[in-house]
Amino acid sequence: MANLATKIGVEGGQKLKIHTPLIHLSKAEIVAQGVSLGVDFALTLSCYDPTPDGAACGRCDACVLRRRGFTGAGVADPTRYRAG
Repeated sequence: MANLATKIGVEGGQKLKIHTPLIHLSKAEIVAQGVSLGVDFALTLSCYDPTPDGAACGRCDACVLRRRGFTGAGVADPTRYRAG
């Protein structure tokens, strides 16, 4: 799609390639990989509807999948979720 929808792809003659190294991993595997690499997940957010101060809603698909990923990996989820 990038080759059809970008100027460089259409006019520049350069073919773009998108790399997706995590696409075949489960959310739990992604969390485990991040932990092994030293990722500070407290600095990350997946929520589609965070509060102005950065708290996650806890209800959107992204929040649900994130929680399952941490649970599946056996890792504490450092995400601040909105109260209620």
